[in-house]
Amino acid sequence: MYVEEVDRGSKPIEGVGTSVAAFVGFTEKGPREAQLITNWEQFRTIYGGFIEGAFLPTSVYGYFLNGGTRAYVMRVAPAIQLPQTRGSKNALEFTPLLTAGDEAVSVKVDNGAVAGRYKLTISQGDVTETFDDLSSDKKDPAARYVENIVNDPAKGSKLVRVYDSSGTRELPEARAPKSGNYAFGDAKPAAELPPPALRLNPRNAGDQPAVEIRQAPGVTKPVSVEVLDVQGKDDLFRLVFKAGDESETHDVSFAKGATNLETVINGGKTASKLVRVKDLDEASKANPADRRPAAGKFELSGISAPAAGSKGKVSFSTADITGDSVDRTGVGGLEALDDVTMVIVPDLMTLYLNGTIDLKGVQVVQTAIMNHCEAMKNRVAILDAPPDMNAQQIRNWRMNEANYDSQYAALYYPWIEIDNPAQKGKTMFSPPSGHMAGIWARSDAERGVHKAPANEIVRGAVGLERNITMGEQDGLNPNGINCIRAFPGRGIRVWGARTLSSDPSWRYINVRRLFNFVEASIKNGTQWVVFEPNDFDLWARIRRDINAFLYSVYLTGAFFGLSPDQAYFVKCDAEINPPETIDQGIVVTEIGFAPVKPAEFVVFRVGQMAAGGA
Repeated sequence: MYVEEVDRGSKPIEGVGTSVAAFVGFTEKGPREAQLITNWEQFRTIYGGFIEGAFLPTSVYGYFLNGGTRAYVMRVAPAIQLPQTRGSKNALEFTPLLTAGDEAVSVKVDNGAVAGRYKLTISQGDVTETFDDLSSDKKDPAARYVENIVNDPAKGSKLVRVYDSSGTRELPEARAPKSGNYAFGDAKPAAELPPPALRLNPRNAGDQPAVEIRQAPGVTKPVSVEVLDVQGKDDLFRLVFKAGDESETHDVSFAKGATNLETVINGGKTASKLVRVKDLDEASKANPADRRPAAGKFELSGISAPAAGSKGKVSFSTADITGDSVDRTGVGGLEALDDVTMVIVPDLMTLYLNGTIDLKGVQVVQTAIMNHCEAMKNRVAILDAPPDMNAQQIRNWRMNEANYDSQYAALYYPWIEIDNPAQKGKTMFSPPSGHMAGIWARSDAERGVHKAPANEIVRGAVGLERNITMGEQDGLNPNGINCIRAFPGRGIRVWGARTLSSDPSWRYINVRRLFNFVEASIKNGTQWVVFEPNDFDLWARIRRDINAFLYSVYLTGAFFGLSPDQAYFVKCDAEINPPETIDQGIVVTEIGFAPVKPAEFVVFRVGQMAAGGA
């Protein structure tokens, strides 16, 4: 007798989380890859506190204050990444402080005589900071751990913040950064970067390059080369080098002696400040006159590494915000996170306020954020309206300039007034998106994702940038502009729950998010179906599991209908799975449900009745 176990039971579908936010923006310090945090103190430990010129910290604080529990933070910033002394990993990552200005910053590393100890020299223009005897060991006996020293609020750097990205597996001496000069955007020491170069072919002696011209160390401006006088009686020719306002002229030849181009340009009193040259065929027996290059103007091609203290710019841009899915940076990097349901980018308004972008730039980036959410189909963007606009201006901007149309985005107006954490006793205006995300999470936890996240108190708000009247609300709400309003005796409340979609079916935030919840839950809970025999038994099991899940959702009040039959249906049978579909390895299930929609307008019909009437 044999006993065999057969799994014929139901496989319950569990509801996915609906309240995981993703914040993209500027912080004081921390990694540039997304990190999951669950409270404000954890954010402070990893990313630092409130900083002047950035809205992300106040937005994250508002998120947790209003009921948020889980959030990813995607820090964006130009960075210098320093390689380890040994191995291929990065040792340290430097990012500029927003308060440091936009002049280029460089970092010099000098390894000390003791293994694992090093010195950092950080420069910007005429400002130089030096930090000696540093270590990448968090348990350094001398208490000189690099993050603690450089990031110290009182005695640390006023130009950068450093993040130790070296890990913990290697010995501290191996995790120390490699000596060299570094500048923003360079992943290698400047000395290891091949400078811009140009190779010139001889005029009369074939196609083999005769000379290589390279940009000299320390030159940061593009260099041009002009070749003149190549047909004279002698073997001389003229090279003119230009970089910005600087210009040099050299009469040289390929002949041995005082006029040799390497002798003239590379050394002595006549040495060039702009370039270095190399004769690529010194052993050539050709006539030096025949080796002269063809006349013309040329540009050295390649990348110039900024020199320490250069006047180049290092600034934050929209590209930092939008990021890249391959590099997993910015909004693009959120593609790797499957559980995100809300996307918040408050520091887009930082770029707008500091003049980096205009309203057109705001539109471009917000459109990119919406495109990301539409592509992922499991998250909704919470967008901030630009500041300093009255009701008529914001309506005109939304309808005629931005002209958004997306069921995966919601827009909030106006900005909220909150306590200024950097200046005690004073207030500041902040984009509302972070606080709104917290309210979405709070509403999900208290009532469910089917409840519109509106008519809710905005915790932490002490005022509004502009008070909205009922008449103004009536002009904004139908256009998908969700107002935040102050009501006497009832506090500051969210008074709108619409998406930016023109389709009435997807008008409300809770409807879009309810569908996201149901779709993601069914997708995750039916993975067992793949590669099962595609027959009547499978169809019955699919119907059973999905019906059980939808019934549990129905009991929460998420569907409209007096009975389950009125509220939803699940169809998986031979009618929609004919033989040709089965032959393609496909099983089709049709699901429909009636979502509840918010009572956005409440009408009470009041009339007179005759006295004593029944």
